[in-house]
Amino acid sequence: MPSLADSFSGSYFQQTIRNYCSDLGWRIRDIDNRMATLRFDMESGRVYTLFIIRYESTLEFTVSSALRFDTADEVPGFLSTLLLKRSAEKKTGFWCIEELGDKQVFSCMHNAEMQLIDVDYFAAVVRSLIRECDVVEGALQSRASTNPVGSLR
Repeated sequence: MPSLADSFSGSYFQQTIRNYCSDLGWRIRDIDNRMATLRFDMESGRVYTLFIIRYESTLEFTVSSALRFDTADEVPGFLSTLLLKRSAEKKTGFWCIEELGDKQVFSCMHNAEMQLIDVDYFAAVVRSLIRECDVVEGALQSRASTNPVGSLR
Protein backbone atom coordinates (compact mmCIF):
# COMPACT_ATOMS: atom_id res chain seq x y z
CA MET A 1 0.00 0.00 0.00
CA PRO A 2 1.53 3.34 -1.02
CA SER A 3 1.89 6.25 1.41
CA LEU A 4 -0.50 9.19 0.98
CA ALA A 5 2.25 11.08 -0.85
CA ASP A 6 2.77 8.16 -3.24
CA SER A 7 -0.90 7.30 -3.66
CA PHE A 8 -1.36 9.99 -6.33
CA SER A 9 1.93 9.61 -8.15
CA GLY A 10 2.41 7.76 -11.40
CA SER A 11 0.07 4.86 -12.00
CA TYR A 12 -1.32 5.07 -8.46
CA PHE A 13 -3.18 8.29 -9.38
CA GLN A 14 -5.92 6.43 -11.25
CA GLN A 15 -6.18 3.69 -8.65
CA THR A 16 -6.45 6.14 -5.75
CA ILE A 17 -9.06 8.33 -7.47
CA ARG A 18 -11.06 5.24 -8.43
CA ASN A 19 -10.93 3.92 -4.85
CA TYR A 20 -11.93 7.25 -3.31
CA CYS A 21 -14.81 7.74 -5.76
CA SER A 22 -15.98 4.17 -5.21
CA ASP A 23 -15.95 4.71 -1.42
CA LEU A 24 -17.97 7.93 -1.87
CA GLY A 25 -20.40 6.55 -4.45
CA TRP A 26 -19.23 9.00 -7.12
CA ARG A 27 -18.81 8.17 -10.79
CA ILE A 28 -15.74 9.14 -12.76
CA ARG A 29 -16.43 10.67 -16.14
CA ASP A 30 -12.86 10.37 -17.46
CA ILE A 31 -9.44 9.52 -16.02
CA ASP A 32 -5.84 9.01 -17.07
CA ASN A 33 -2.50 9.13 -15.23
CA ARG A 34 -2.57 12.93 -14.89
CA MET A 35 -6.18 14.08 -14.80
CA ALA A 36 -9.58 12.93 -13.60
CA THR A 37 -12.98 14.40 -14.42
CA LEU A 38 -16.03 14.00 -12.17
CA ARG A 39 -19.54 15.23 -12.90
CA PHE A 40 -22.12 16.22 -10.33
CA ASP A 41 -25.87 16.79 -10.77
CA MET A 42 -27.01 19.19 -8.07
CA GLU A 43 -30.44 19.44 -6.49
CA SER A 44 -30.68 22.92 -8.03
CA GLY A 45 -30.72 21.31 -11.45
CA ARG A 46 -27.28 22.67 -12.32
CA VAL A 47 -24.52 20.29 -13.39
CA TYR A 48 -20.85 20.78 -12.48
CA THR A 49 -17.72 19.20 -13.83
CA LEU A 50 -14.78 18.95 -11.47
CA PHE A 51 -11.25 18.44 -12.77
CA ILE A 52 -8.43 16.98 -10.69
CA ILE A 53 -5.00 17.58 -12.21
CA ARG A 54 -1.84 15.98 -10.84
CA TYR A 55 1.32 18.06 -10.67
CA GLU A 56 4.63 17.08 -9.04
CA SER A 57 3.54 17.17 -5.41
CA THR A 58 0.12 18.78 -5.58
CA LEU A 59 -3.34 18.14 -6.90
CA GLU A 60 -5.36 20.97 -8.39
CA PHE A 61 -9.14 20.67 -8.00
CA THR A 62 -11.13 22.99 -10.29
CA VAL A 63 -14.82 23.60 -10.98
CA SER A 64 -15.62 26.09 -13.73
CA SER A 65 -18.75 28.14 -13.21
CA ALA A 66 -21.23 29.37 -15.80
CA LEU A 67 -19.87 32.88 -15.24
CA ARG A 68 -18.13 33.40 -18.59
CA PHE A 69 -17.17 36.58 -20.39
CA ASP A 70 -15.65 37.31 -23.78
CA THR A 71 -12.95 39.62 -22.40
CA ALA A 72 -11.54 40.60 -19.02
CA ASP A 73 -12.95 44.12 -19.57
CA GLU A 74 -16.47 42.65 -19.60
CA VAL A 75 -16.12 41.08 -16.15
CA PRO A 76 -18.41 43.05 -13.80
CA GLY A 77 -16.57 44.75 -10.97
CA PHE A 78 -19.22 43.84 -8.40
CA LEU A 79 -18.80 40.15 -9.29
CA SER A 80 -15.03 40.22 -8.84
CA THR A 81 -15.43 41.99 -5.51
CA LEU A 82 -18.10 39.54 -4.35
CA LEU A 83 -15.99 36.51 -5.22
CA LEU A 84 -12.79 37.94 -3.71
CA LYS A 85 -14.67 38.54 -0.45
CA ARG A 86 -16.08 34.98 -0.52
CA SER A 87 -12.55 33.65 -1.10
CA ALA A 88 -11.31 35.49 1.98
CA GLU A 89 -13.99 33.80 4.10
CA LYS A 90 -13.40 30.26 2.86
CA LYS A 91 -10.95 27.74 4.25
CA THR A 92 -11.28 25.40 1.28
CA GLY A 93 -11.10 26.72 -2.24
CA PHE A 94 -10.80 30.15 -3.79
CA TRP A 95 -12.25 31.95 -6.79
CA CYS A 96 -10.11 32.77 -9.80
CA ILE A 97 -10.51 33.80 -13.43
CA GLU A 98 -9.17 31.32 -15.96
CA GLU A 99 -8.87 31.74 -19.70
CA LEU A 100 -10.64 28.71 -21.11
CA GLY A 101 -10.83 28.64 -24.87
CA ASP A 102 -11.64 32.20 -25.84
CA LYS A 103 -13.54 33.05 -22.62
CA GLN A 104 -12.71 34.49 -19.23
CA VAL A 105 -14.25 32.02 -16.77
CA PHE A 106 -14.73 32.27 -13.02
CA SER A 107 -13.66 28.98 -11.45
CA CYS A 108 -13.54 27.72 -7.90
CA MET A 109 -10.19 26.04 -7.27
CA HIS A 110 -8.21 24.34 -4.51
CA ASN A 111 -4.58 23.18 -4.52
CA ALA A 112 -3.51 20.51 -2.04
CA GLU A 113 -0.31 18.70 -1.26
CA MET A 114 -0.72 15.04 -2.17
CA GLN A 115 0.70 13.91 1.15
CA LEU A 116 -2.29 15.46 2.94
CA ILE A 117 -5.09 13.95 0.87
CA ASP A 118 -7.00 11.04 2.30
CA VAL A 119 -10.54 10.11 1.30
CA ASP A 120 -12.12 12.47 3.86
CA TYR A 121 -10.06 15.49 2.75
CA PHE A 122 -10.69 14.58 -0.90
CA ALA A 123 -14.46 14.49 -0.28
CA ALA A 124 -14.43 17.74 1.70
CA VAL A 125 -12.59 19.61 -1.07
CA VAL A 126 -14.82 18.29 -3.86
CA ARG A 127 -18.04 18.98 -1.95
CA SER A 128 -16.89 22.45 -0.96
CA LEU A 129 -16.02 23.48 -4.52
CA ILE A 130 -19.18 22.23 -6.19
CA ARG A 131 -21.37 23.60 -3.39
CA GLU A 132 -19.67 27.01 -3.67
CA CYS A 133 -20.30 27.21 -7.41
CA ASP A 134 -23.91 26.18 -6.93
CA VAL A 135 -24.52 28.72 -4.15
CA VAL A 136 -22.97 31.60 -6.09
CA GLU A 137 -24.73 30.77 -9.35
CA GLY A 138 -28.03 30.38 -7.49
CA ALA A 139 -27.61 33.76 -5.80
CA LEU A 140 -26.73 35.46 -9.07
CA GLN A 141 -29.67 33.81 -10.81
CA SER A 142 -31.99 35.11 -8.08
CA ARG A 143 -30.47 38.56 -8.42
CA ALA A 144 -30.92 38.49 -12.20
CA SER A 145 -34.58 37.53 -11.88
CA THR A 146 -35.29 40.46 -9.54
CA ASN A 147 -33.12 42.95 -11.46
CA PRO A 148 -32.98 41.75 -15.06
CA VAL A 149 -31.63 44.94 -16.62
CA GLY A 150 -27.90 45.24 -16.03
CA SER A 151 -28.01 42.57 -13.34
CA LEU A 152 -24.48 41.32 -14.00
CA ARG A 153 -22.83 44.66 -14.74
